[in-house]
Amino acid sequence: MSLTPHKITICATARLVRGVLAQHQQQQLESGATQWQSAQAYTLQQWLDELISHASLFGILPGDALPTVTLSNIAEAYLWEQAIETCLAKHEAAALFDIRSMAKSAIEANNLMLNWQLLEADINHDFITQETRQFLRWRHTFEDFCTKQNAIESARLTALQIALFAQFQQQITSELALPSHIQLAGFDRITPLELRLFELLKVSGVKIEVLASNIHSQTDIQYLAAMDAHSECRAAVAWAKQKLTENPKAQLAIISPALGSIRRELADLLDDTFHSETLDSSLYETPRCYDFSLGLALTEYAIVHSALQLLRLAASKADLIFDEVTPLLQDVYWGSQQELDARAQLDAHLRRNMNASYHLESLIKQASKLQTNGASLDELLENLTQISRFQNQLGKQRQLLSAWVTAFVQLLDELHWAKTRSLSSHEFQTQQAFLKCLKELNGLDAIFGNISASTAVQKITELCNATMFQAEAKGNIRIQILGLLETPAVQLDAVWALNMNDQHWPPAVKLNPLLPADLQRNRGTPNASAAVQSQFASLVHQRLMTCAPEVIFSYATKEEERELRPSPLLDIQDEIYTSNTIQTLAERLAQPATLQLLDDFIAPAVLADENVRGGVNLFATQAKCPAWAFYQYRLGAAKLETPVDGLDTMSRGSLLHMVLQLFWQDCKTLSNLKSFSETLLIEKINDAIEKSIQALSAEISYHIPPQVLQIERNRLRQLMQTWLTLELERADFVVDACEKKFELDVEGLKLNLSIDRIDKLAEGGLVVIDYKTSTVVSPSSWAEDRIAEPQLPIYVVLALKYEQVVAVSFAKIRSDETKFIGLSAEQDVLPKVTTLGKVAKSSAFYEFSNWDVLLEHWYTSLTNIAQEIKTGVADVTMSNEADLIYCDVKPLLRLPERLLQFENMQVALQNGGNA
Repeated sequence: MSLTPHKITICATARLVRGVLAQHQQQQLESGATQWQSAQAYTLQQWLDELISHASLFGILPGDALPTVTLSNIAEAYLWEQAIETCLAKHEAAALFDIRSMAKSAIEANNLMLNWQLLEADINHDFITQETRQFLRWRHTFEDFCTKQNAIESARLTALQIALFAQFQQQITSELALPSHIQLAGFDRITPLELRLFELLKVSGVKIEVLASNIHSQTDIQYLAAMDAHSECRAAVAWAKQKLTENPKAQLAIISPALGSIRRELADLLDDTFHSETLDSSLYETPRCYDFSLGLALTEYAIVHSALQLLRLAASKADLIFDEVTPLLQDVYWGSQQELDARAQLDAHLRRNMNASYHLESLIKQASKLQTNGASLDELLENLTQISRFQNQLGKQRQLLSAWVTAFVQLLDELHWAKTRSLSSHEFQTQQAFLKCLKELNGLDAIFGNISASTAVQKITELCNATMFQAEAKGNIRIQILGLLETPAVQLDAVWALNMNDQHWPPAVKLNPLLPADLQRNRGTPNASAAVQSQFASLVHQRLMTCAPEVIFSYATKEEERELRPSPLLDIQDEIYTSNTIQTLAERLAQPATLQLLDDFIAPAVLADENVRGGVNLFATQAKCPAWAFYQYRLGAAKLETPVDGLDTMSRGSLLHMVLQLFWQDCKTLSNLKSFSETLLIEKINDAIEKSIQALSAEISYHIPPQVLQIERNRLRQLMQTWLTLELERADFVVDACEKKFELDVEGLKLNLSIDRIDKLAEGGLVVIDYKTSTVVSPSSWAEDRIAEPQLPIYVVLALKYEQVVAVSFAKIRSDETKFIGLSAEQDVLPKVTTLGKVAKSSAFYEFSNWDVLLEHWYTSLTNIAQEIKTGVADVTMSNEADLIYCDVKPLLRLPERLLQFENMQVALQNGGNA
């Protein structure tokens, strides 16, 4: 569209204004001009503001013609919420209403009334619905609030400015130089309010011209039925690549009525195809060949999210949740960059040693503790102390929003937010947009009044969430990504329209629930009826079909399991576009290449002075999967813990172990147990429970609510009573040791272990018991070459190898099942525990002729496993993948990749065999 100095252009959107000005500048540069008059392009509101401002400066308008405050979106929403709450204050179901959603609908209804010139007289009749009657009450209350604040909402401001122009039309026309010619660009739909202004301008001698888009009489139109929306995006990007390969100067557009839902995927595919170098973080802000018309909400940008996280922390003394603390500690936009590793260590420490929620003071205490142990957290501690001081000094105050904004900006500055390094261009632009939002709130004190810190942060967040932003990066733009209702500023060579399904296009009917439906239909307001939607969509679709020499329409045939239909506006003939394919960067990198094959099943051997951690668990994981043992216990890899409020499963299991230990250290023998009266038994159980809880409370660093401890007392009491009833079925024994410690040397490996319990029978043999609270407890692996449950075999053949052990058993203690699970060398040692000599022929233990043979098998298996560990065997092998259910390092095993390699090898072997 051409611009001349004698005309002005009024555009439907601010983005189109920028596009028109940029195109004018480009035309002047291409013509060789070195100086030129700036083009005059505005949005309608920008031009009206300028016109009315000049009229006020010239004294044409009274000084009080316009209110002093123009409400921002957030302020308008807040006043509507106040108005609705005031009107519904005495309603019997007031607490059940969603005030925010009601305010949103009210704002939409109010805008419709103003822009489409719907008068209350048209609405307020005897048969209106209760919803409409309530809306009119809310509207009057809202207007009263605005009058008291001398404020006005944006839609009413436009209406008032047009009314002032009509009232003072003669003076304005005579004293101000109105443009002789106004071009309207991008106005697919003109509201009655806008039409009134344009009629007034025509009366004043201004020529009004609606600019038509570039129309191509012979457009090549094609259609593509894609499998799904993902395939559509890939096809469109492949088409764009082909077009720019054929003509690098081509101007293309990818258009969608559902741009918000595919924006991220489309951006990723475009980057993979045209700017794969941006995978390098230092090149992420490289100018692109494409430009999105749709930005992102400010809250979606990392630097703004960082600021809001810090402000939310400072504004509330509520408990911190662990998954909120993790991103705070990993945040690179505040504190010291040199402390990031120490902050990551603190995160892992908190997950291991704290509940799922805790106070800020507890976080500071744990950070101090970790610093005492050598971590460098000086600046973090200083910053957390500043936040705590802010909470204590200002947290309970109520003050004006502008005062909160000042306090928040000062706090962010003290926390070195956005000062940890030099910001990139995009980060700087985003930071400035955030600070601009804060400044916008400074003028809203009269509306919000005195509010709390948390409410202030909420309002800041709402404004940032409603503010769409996209950093500017000048590039050679060849692909414009537009919404279906947007008008491109440049002449296009080809267009691809995505998502042309009937659920997107024409748009669905969406009547406003607060205005009479028949009135909306009769006046033809947006979204009022299928006829209105169809008529408007047909107009836009016709423009789209002639906007470029080549236009492709695509639609998806399926969405998951749901079949989709094309838009009824598509006139699909026999000619169907055949799409190319595009590969993502990941797919291209996955293509076969010349690879160097290395066997990774052998790790370095254990050195003489190397301390290998893990104890019994090291042997268990080596038996299940050697790579698991190597990664977790030699390299020290581990998953981050997921804390819970109260006691986790491991702590509850440890507590039961401690109760059993204390009880038997006091009771000592079965005969003593039998001599206890019911009252004395309960007393001794309670005593053991109380001592265990005291010991646990002294050990952990977080607070356990009394209610949780009482529930745990009841659980432990019930478990102990049930278990001791089973113990009473045994023959006489003496508890020889509880939690006995051993230090062993197994094939050169140092092994520290603790045996839960050792009983001595009256006949002299020993029974070794290991307490279990897990659901699945099985000794079946004891008969296998690789013992996956090696605790008891290790206790018997290594720790007690010179002792006469006549039975080994797990003690499964659960509320749903309590029993001994193991093997014995003699009969009737433990209730329902099988004697080795009487196992069934189907049992894996049938091949062991006697107890000594079984012990020899255990010794051989365990020493072989120890040799594997010592020599560095670390291959990814397992007898059953289910054994890896509790593997902390499972991602490092790369099981899907290895499965794919195995399948490829099998295919290759099969093809070779066929050949």
